[in-house]
Amino acid sequence: MNGLNLKIKVCGMKHQQNVDELLELGVDYLGNIFYDQSPRSISQTGVKLTVNPAKKVGVFVKESIDVVKEKVKLHQFDVVQLHGADSNEICKQVKELGIEVWRVCPITNGYDFSELQKFPDADYFLFDTKTEKHGGSGKKFDWSLLQRIDKESPKKYFLAGGIGPIDAKEIKSLQLEKLYGLDLNSKFEIEPGLKNVELLKEFLNELRAS
Repeated sequence: MNGLNLKIKVCGMKHQQNVDELLELGVDYLGNIFYDQSPRSISQTGVKLTVNPAKKVGVFVKESIDVVKEKVKLHQFDVVQLHGADSNEICKQVKELGIEVWRVCPITNGYDFSELQKFPDADYFLFDTKTEKHGGSGKKFDWSLLQRIDKESPKKYFLAGGIGPIDAKEIKSLQLEKLYGLDLNSKFEIEPGLKNVELLKEFLNELRAS
């Protein structure tokens, strides 16, 4: 796959200056986490980040639709990313707000791919490594599953989970028709919530090179 075609999301943003630096790299999505158990959470900080022209993603873990609606209105999210969404109903309710919804699928070797049919209102899936922390673990799942994911997924999807600076070459070699984008986080950090701009720049340059 040509890396030029992949959308890039950087998750766990907490600082406006860091956001501004990443916007210069041409990232497509920037994520804010609302999960108190994450060191990248902004739910208790009152921070409101401006991410134009990138799209702004609100990341929620097993959250009520009322809280999601409140945060969408306050932060003007373009996308809501849902961890722990056990039914399509919350996806449907988010869609009714007029924004995109991504459903996170925590992957293990025994993942039940029939689950993917239960979320018709999700715009995209995001395949991440299953952990108790719901993302940001820096751990990959078994990428030998990617061919099956590509076959079984009824939607285009983002790849997440431990993607790091050394992975650009392998990602470029993947032959996956439905892979839409990459979700980058902990492997590109100076500390939780603060991204290493130079590392990201080098990775994206390699990914985008012909």
